[in-house]
Amino acid sequence: MKRPNPLIYIFFGFLLRVFAKLKGQKIVRLANIERPSIVLGNHGSWYDFIYMISALYPKRITFVAADKFFYDPLLKIFMGMDRAIQKSLFQSDPIATMKIYRTLKKSKGIVGIYPEGQISPIGKFAPFNEAIGKLAKKANVPVYMTKHVGAYFINPPWSKKTFKGKMETVVDLIVSTEDMKTMTEDEINQKIREKLYFNSAEYNETAKRQYRLNDVDNLESVVYQCPVCKAEHMTSVKTGLQCPDCKRTYDYDVYGKIGGYRIDELYDMQAAYVKDLFDKNPDFTLHADVELESYRNKRLAVVGEGTLKLSKAGYLFEGIVDHEFRTFTFNPKRIPTLAGDLGINVQIYEGYQIYEFVFSDKHIPSKFALAAEYLYAEANKEA
Repeated sequence: MKRPNPLIYIFFGFLLRVFAKLKGQKIVRLANIERPSIVLGNHGSWYDFIYMISALYPKRITFVAADKFFYDPLLKIFMGMDRAIQKSLFQSDPIATMKIYRTLKKSKGIVGIYPEGQISPIGKFAPFNEAIGKLAKKANVPVYMTKHVGAYFINPPWSKKTFKGKMETVVDLIVSTEDMKTMTEDEINQKIREKLYFNSAEYNETAKRQYRLNDVDNLESVVYQCPVCKAEHMTSVKTGLQCPDCKRTYDYDVYGKIGGYRIDELYDMQAAYVKDLFDKNPDFTLHADVELESYRNKRLAVVGEGTLKLSKAGYLFEGIVDHEFRTFTFNPKRIPTLAGDLGINVQIYEGYQIYEFVFSDKHIPSKFALAAEYLYAEANKEA
């Protein structure tokens, strides 16, 4: 695998660095990046890859990116310019792993990875695939981090708006080459977890950074349930959320709180409610009508429609696909979460294929994602 073209990277990297500065990025450099190496980042904003490029510039980064991006005509151009490595999310991908090793060993490159595999809907570092420890150990290269502090509140993943404020990217060493020789894979993963962990809402509880208010349209795709009456169709109204049932209003404030609640607290309340549904009724099934999108002719396209069902017995899709009645089953034991576009869809990757389930109601995808995380934990409990 070749590293990104130097002329193209230097030109566009400079523009992206200017963009990051305009966004308010401050770089806190606690370590200098060596080659070859792996650089990890927490993922709370659409712009995180830009912040990593800016923090390491002019060093060239080969990013590991979700398989889906390579099927988008526009994004595919940028993936090609970066010579990014295509990766199927939340599953073993030997081809991607081989390309990472080649980039590190043959090209002496820098590989950029966001180990969570998706943008956190609440700005909290999520569990990651611990195969990263095995990868780092086998590659025997130093592992660094770019931790983005404040990026979530400036450009939250549920919004296309910018909420201006302070943010910085902390560049630091996680594991040196010398330490790599004596540490186990579990110890490496634990070190990654300790260094990269960040909870935006928890941090701002004491930091009290202020972010300019803006329209919070689509926040209800994350906070879909009223914390008081438990109705599941919150509605965004300018700079706040409103419950149509009990008429309560929850204002979004300059600290990123919603009606005085932290966003992670509200999300955890929803998770507890979903858990309770399954715990009280072992046969409970969460279901919804969906459109199915998948890869066809090197594009992501609508291929059918039907019903998606989640239960302890497994995940089931039934419907018309490519003009025929089809059923697809998925094992919750192998699916740690349902990544997706907030308020739009959830995705399952299996066998280098994507099954993207699109909902008509923006409140539903996050509930399915929370259910999947619960069902994954239940399926993987030790007997």
